[in-house]
Amino acid sequence: MIVVEDDRIIRRGICQSINWEEQGISIVGEAGDGEVALELIAKEQPQVVVSDINMPFMDGLEMGKKIKELSHATRIIFLTGYEDFKYAQEAIKLKAFDYLLKPVDSELLLKKVQEALEDWEQETKKERRIKESLPYLHQRFFKELVNNGGQQFDVEKELVELGIALEGPEYAAMLVHSSTVLDGKTKQTVTDLISDLFAEETYSVMELNPNEHAILLSLTDESDKRKGELAQQLSQMLTEHTVTITLGRTYPNLFELGKSLVESHLAMDVRHIIGTGRIISFEDTVSSNEEAENCLKGLELELETQIKLGIPDKVKETLNQLHKAIINKKSVPLSDLKILALKFSTMLFFEVEKWKKEEVKSFNSSDIYKDIIEMKTLSDMIAILNHLIQQWCDAMERSKDSNNYSHVDQAINYIKKHYHDSTLTLKKVAESIHVSTPYLSNLFKHEKGFNFGEYLLEIRMKKAMEELQKADMKTYEVCEKVGYNNPQYFSICFKKFTGYTPAEYKKQLNNVYRK
Repeated sequence: MIVVEDDRIIRRGICQSINWEEQGISIVGEAGDGEVALELIAKEQPQVVVSDINMPFMDGLEMGKKIKELSHATRIIFLTGYEDFKYAQEAIKLKAFDYLLKPVDSELLLKKVQEALEDWEQETKKERRIKESLPYLHQRFFKELVNNGGQQFDVEKELVELGIALEGPEYAAMLVHSSTVLDGKTKQTVTDLISDLFAEETYSVMELNPNEHAILLSLTDESDKRKGELAQQLSQMLTEHTVTITLGRTYPNLFELGKSLVESHLAMDVRHIIGTGRIISFEDTVSSNEEAENCLKGLELELETQIKLGIPDKVKETLNQLHKAIINKKSVPLSDLKILALKFSTMLFFEVEKWKKEEVKSFNSSDIYKDIIEMKTLSDMIAILNHLIQQWCDAMERSKDSNNYSHVDQAINYIKKHYHDSTLTLKKVAESIHVSTPYLSNLFKHEKGFNFGEYLLEIRMKKAMEELQKADMKTYEVCEKVGYNNPQYFSICFKKFTGYTPAEYKKQLNNVYRK
């Protein structure tokens, strides 16, 4: 509380006649006129001011008007004599909390000050609740605009109820999204930056969630240029955070503000394709290629075929083309990208495992699945698939250069050198490394998890795939080179392993390399 009274004796009486501290009330200052009092009030922001009305230099009424500007929540209790009762009407106009006649009774004054404090507390709580509910009200308003583009409710009325006044003549919306959740201090910094930057414009900032703000803009001359400049400046000010800013188009009517907000929202939805940490306008999200959809489907089929054919160099090349096609189309949802990633990673993982059977398993499919679930951008998807392609290439290379010398590895080395022998059997391999046939059969299953027949089929089929990639090789020639006397039986085995007959495989290869 601050006491303002030009009569020193009365002032001291007010301060000392009541044990204010015992009542939980602190007198933080006293003054003999309105001018001195205003300096104290500006500094202390008191909850209650007890003041005489008739004072020199600046009377209580004039001081009261200025208090409303300095500290609008402060409650004012005026004191006056009978002869100054004419001031009562003006005090009422000022919305003074109360008006007491001198000499004031101490108990009555204490009661009125306590009532004023309680009133201040109630209003402050109410304001706090309103302030705390603003994010919810903003989110509700945002959802209504996004859901119907502002066509089914009164945008201007809703803005007025939120205390937002946009003067025009043109309107646009902007979204500011941080890749990380902003703490309280950082959010305040962002809000302050926006306030400083947009000082010349009529605008409103809405917090939609802990890491996203909507800015509703009222623009005048060269609106599109100014909108772009503001976004650029804001982006430069927020370089410490990975911030994506999206812009809706500019409209001449306030009720069309909903369209602009929808557009900025749609632009934000494709940041996983176009890229985060940049400015994206709605125009950037409109596909420039009408055939983008067909192109995507064609590339997906091509990628499937090349993975099945076992040619990782072509798979990598087609994946790069798919990457560019998705960027060109722009409107592929993140959920669809995750489905694509899951589909192709499963196929690639199978190829990696097929080539790694003769090695210790060190690759976990659950890790890939977790990466796909957590991926946030198109670049994440491409990185996951490229990593698998590289694992595939490495596994193929190591498979060719394996130099381990356990009994099973010795057997594998022998098989690699003699796979073309049509009379090759487990017994023959066991004799070559001086172990019994049952012992070698058990070792295969125990150490590698597969049997001799499965491995021999795999090594012969992989070699057949390599040979068939040579343009001048005939199927019957490949059949003989990989240890088969019967071309028909070779074709059955090849289709079982690859899903294609040798002729179909060569045809698919020709189609791929012609592209």
